[in-house]
Amino acid sequence: MKSVAIGTSKSEIVTLTVLSYECAPVGEFYDDNWLRCEVSISAGAFRGKFQANFLTTEIVGLLEGLGNLHRELQGDYTFEPMEEQLVLRASCDHLGHIRITGEAMDEAGIGHKLTFRLSLDQTYLSDTLHELSDVVRAFPVRA
Repeated sequence: MKSVAIGTSKSEIVTLTVLSYECAPVGEFYDDNWLRCEVSISAGAFRGKFQANFLTTEIVGLLEGLGNLHRELQGDYTFEPMEEQLVLRASCDHLGHIRITGEAMDEAGIGHKLTFRLSLDQTYLSDTLHELSDVVRAFPVRA
């Protein structure tokens, strides 16, 4: 089990915890690369936790996208996984201010939806990027 936190305080944070691969490898890309996860969100007075599945490649994309924002100090990145249970749109200005707007859905396709936003400085991404690197090492893309 590995966790990634995106945010700066207990009242503005998204935590993604990867629990395990969904199933043992069978030689089929999609079957082999689904991850069982738990997402918890604190956004102002709202708190929630739900189960979600993400592909290993989507987590790699999140690492690369946030890494680019951290390095470039400009631009946009959208984390929009296949099941769309957690969508994050991040934008960074030249001063390193990052604004993340997000949508969370407790059940893929039919669930209740929470819309939220987080504001942070790019320096807070260092820990997030280290945690994402740990997740990618612990749960690599299976060929």
